[in-house]
Amino acid sequence: MKKILWIVVIAIVLLLGWRIFQKVTQKGETDGKSKGKSGMATPVEITPVQIATMQDMGRFGGSLKPRAAFTLAPRVSGRLEKLLVHLGDKVANGQLVATLDDAVYQQELEQARADLAVAQAQVEQMRLALKASEGNWNNIKNLFNKQYESQAVMDQADADHASAQAKYDMAKATVQRAQAVFKKAEIQLSYTQIKAVWSGGGKTRLVGELFANEGDLLTTSSPILTVVDNSIVTAEIDVIERDYNRIKIGQPVEIQTDAYPQRSFPGKLVRLAPVLQEASRQARAEIDIPNADGLLKPGMFVKVQIVYAQHNKVTVVPIAAIVQRDSKTGVFIADKTALTVRFVPLTIGIKDELNAEVLDSALTGDVVTLGQEQLQDGGKIKLSQSGEKDKSAKGKKGNRP
Repeated sequence: MKKILWIVVIAIVLLLGWRIFQKVTQKGETDGKSKGKSGMATPVEITPVQIATMQDMGRFGGSLKPRAAFTLAPRVSGRLEKLLVHLGDKVANGQLVATLDDAVYQQELEQARADLAVAQAQVEQMRLALKASEGNWNNIKNLFNKQYESQAVMDQADADHASAQAKYDMAKATVQRAQAVFKKAEIQLSYTQIKAVWSGGGKTRLVGELFANEGDLLTTSSPILTVVDNSIVTAEIDVIERDYNRIKIGQPVEIQTDAYPQRSFPGKLVRLAPVLQEASRQARAEIDIPNADGLLKPGMFVKVQIVYAQHNKVTVVPIAAIVQRDSKTGVFIADKTALTVRFVPLTIGIKDELNAEVLDSALTGDVVTLGQEQLQDGGKIKLSQSGEKDKSAKGKKGNRP
């Protein structure tokens, strides 16, 4: 009997111990869950809500090319006798930039001139022969009409006159051919004088590249130099399908390059491909940038910014302040008097690297930018000294002009 009684007592003690353990565990869990709300204060940093201008902006990378460029190559073969310009030199429209050895072409021109003189002499000879033939033919014709000459003599006079006419016509054709050969020789000789000639654009351009040296033997496909117009440079970018409909011809564009990190160059979008490449789903766009001072060089890599939309005087909060709670996007508004926070759901508009536009324009006060991950709605906070000291500076940094 005593044994059974001890067993009952032990069971009751174990049951009571188990219940006490459960209550202690539940209390610890409850205290843990409510820590951010009614427990210890969470250190945070805050920043005031700002009014600023926000821009929805596309950013692209691209390369610069000259407004115009062409390569000079000889139209005839020969040895490069003189190169009259150097890399980077300015050249005027029509300026002589190189000459080829022209001895052979001079000789061909003299030969063509002599052949033309011979042909012209032959024409004169045939003209005189034709004139004599015409006189003889007229005499025989008169005698034949008076029946003093036979039909056979008249027929022979007709044949002789036709032959003289044919020889004269042939001589004139020979002169025309000799004139064409002479003209060709003149043109070929002129091709040994290589000039930079273009239409449109400015009066001067620059020597961009040199490909040959004096003494080189050149053919008609051998490049000598490249002439470029850098007064306007063109940035080429590739636009993805998502941004294509947001790009419009005439849009203002801002260009930056690593060569001048503290400076921006204004440009304008002037051309947009009407199709996207099937493989990349991208379309080529071209932006013209005035380059009167010549700072921008073809081949430079540039960063391009295109403003799709601009909203002035809108409410903004730092990107760092935005959090997710219960599948909602929002911020914690700090009550600096009560040292508590209130979660406010937001609708976000334009975003940049620092700030986000708040479409709920009534938002005011200070938002938590550091420590908000540990907060719940109504939680207690403790303002850090750095948060109080730097909050106005942070707010100014988030503004955009």
